[in-house]
Amino acid sequence: MKYYHEILAGGENPEACRRKVLHFFERYKLVKYSRIDILEGKSIPASDALFNSRLAQAVATNRRILNKLIAELEQEGITILKEIDKIQQGYQSKMLHSITHFVDGFFGIDSYFYNLEEDSHWVSDGLRGMMEVNPSYYRLFSLQCRILEEDIS
Repeated sequence: MKYYHEILAGGENPEACRRKVLHFFERYKLVKYSRIDILEGKSIPASDALFNSRLAQAVATNRRILNKLIAELEQEGITILKEIDKIQQGYQSKMLHSITHFVDGFFGIDSYFYNLEEDSHWVSDGLRGMMEVNPSYYRLFSLQCRILEEDIS
């Protein structure tokens, strides 16, 4: 199984950013990939003319994923917070669990974009300002990650 992610990281140079991304996945307990490939040709610094549009697209993709998860939960009959106590363990609780991961900043296989600087699926206005002031410090990495069938237990 293959998963694609866009990861925002900051560091003194591109290699420091790259190490930060790889270190995150090495120490992260909730998702373990068998293989992580950084797609160097698609990874760009904040100083690149395409950076802001790529970042906006990545955040928008997360928003679409989150809205799709919310719509799936609504199709299951949960439409307001007062109905959470009616959630069935299983598919419904999995949907709610995935939704809360987007909101609380836990990275998951459903995450398209992840911001390592703020441990978030979004980008704050403060960080946007810092990226404008020091664009050489930040990079957006494109990753293709795999979980091999023999690693699934």
